[in-house]
Amino acid sequence: MGRHRPFFGRIRLAILLGFLLVQTVFWSAVSILLFLGDHSGRLTHRYGARPWSKILLWASRVTVSLHGIGNLAPDNGSVVFVSNHQSMFDILALLACLPVDFKFVVKKELMAVPLWGYAMKKAGYIFIDREDSGHARELIRETVLKIQRGSSILFFAEGTRSEDGRLAPFKRGAFFLASQSGRDVVPLVIQGSRQVLPKKSLHIRSGHISIAILPPVTDSTLKKNSRRLMAEVRERMSVHLHQ
Repeated sequence: MGRHRPFFGRIRLAILLGFLLVQTVFWSAVSILLFLGDHSGRLTHRYGARPWSKILLWASRVTVSLHGIGNLAPDNGSVVFVSNHQSMFDILALLACLPVDFKFVVKKELMAVPLWGYAMKKAGYIFIDREDSGHARELIRETVLKIQRGSSILFFAEGTRSEDGRLAPFKRGAFFLASQSGRDVVPLVIQGSRQVLPKKSLHIRSGHISIAILPPVTDSTLKKNSRRLMAEVRERMSVHLHQ
């Protein structure tokens, strides 16, 4: 009997991946259609991306808990979210549970994913070419305008997924944006997603993901210096991860 378990496990994984693919195609198409009625991307986020993420989490037998919701005061307006990054499931967990409209800043390679990349673009997500510093600067200017018009922005500050769960060095883009726009930075700490789907793996495991919303950084003096701001946010996230 023991010999058959890996075989049936592979069959179950193949069925799950097939289901996730079909759902992604369907909800990507829905998201694109929703954009036709709302160019802000809010409808796409609420009625396209959010149900898609919840269905994928349910099918994968992954639960998510959200802590620190009181740190999202309703009068905060748009903010810059900064999160650690351990797994592709971070995206699903944030879309499903973070109760605000926000736009991801993601690497441009995701735009090449058929249909899904196009749907992300229509939802207002921001694609950045990390190899082209000139392009990055232009996107920062566009993103500053977007956040000043009321859109919250979410960065994975490490720029890529962590392989061991520890915080990698941060990229400065999120903090430069916060300094330029004057918006508060809200740190997010995700735990448990690496056990669900590690980097460079397709083996999805059931599990639990925890998202902690830390108190926003509101110090106006600190926000004027992007390097000091980055160090402060990283320290807060690191302390929470080690608790």
